[in-house]
Amino acid sequence: MNKVLSKHALAALCAAPLFLNMGFAQADEMPVPAATEAAAPAEPAPPYTLTYNLGLYSNYMFRGVDYSDGPAVQGGIDWAHSSGFYLGTWFSNLDPYAYGKVDGLSKGNHIETDFYGGYAHSFDNGFGVNFLGNYYKYFEGHNSLDGHKQDSFEVSAALTYKYFTYTYYNLLSNYYGLRKISGPNGGGDTKNTQYHELKVNYKLPLGDINFMAKVGYQKAPDIDKDLYGSHGADQGDFAIGLNRDFSLPSGGKPITGFNAGAYYTDTFSVKNQNFWVSNDLRDINEAKLWFYVKRTW
Repeated sequence: MNKVLSKHALAALCAAPLFLNMGFAQADEMPVPAATEAAAPAEPAPPYTLTYNLGLYSNYMFRGVDYSDGPAVQGGIDWAHSSGFYLGTWFSNLDPYAYGKVDGLSKGNHIETDFYGGYAHSFDNGFGVNFLGNYYKYFEGHNSLDGHKQDSFEVSAALTYKYFTYTYYNLLSNYYGLRKISGPNGGGDTKNTQYHELKVNYKLPLGDINFMAKVGYQKAPDIDKDLYGSHGADQGDFAIGLNRDFSLPSGGKPITGFNAGAYYTDTFSVKNQNFWVSNDLRDINEAKLWFYVKRTW
């Protein structure tokens, strides 16, 4: 979830030296070369990039919540055009009994697959914008406790200035299939759940290490009001940690594109802890130290 974590850690760019081969000779000592055919002009680079990523995570952490209850394999494909438009897909395994204790939000779901697209642009003055639409797909959603489809659609708008990014998220669909009133005959929508996030990314001057810290707050006014009361799913979360790019040696050219990191995550201002309990009675929003290693190519 990004995912952004949501689902959503950021990689630093590694600079490589450029070698120029230069040859010198006296003109009167060199034979005149025979005429040769002009080399064909190089084909221009395509106006888009296509990248892949795959990683192993100790936990699938998203907005302060542990969705996997153990290791998670995550990966995706991203297409980005030079105009700023982009598309992508991403997946992660899930704990099939992640929250909630009554609603069974992901009961029966083992995989989350996201499909997203948007537009991003950076300005010369250090500002940047990013507009995103993300569809959370759960192919096993029919196995939910109440039979409600968990698929959800969220939009977001982000404003970046140098190291800082503020992002506003709004869920246009029901909150992962939940209703105002739980149960098979429950009704009422839970749209308009909001999440506010402030994040800082900074490259430290030592060892090419990247520092990341974030704080966020979810406002969900109508989720199962009969069980949890108004704003029962509201809570804040924060994360802080480090990550670093690296490469692996090989017989020839090093294998590049790796990134590893470690983060500490916790929640605060939890409105109702009962909402954040899994079907196997596990608190899924407690403090967590988690790790990952991934590769992008």
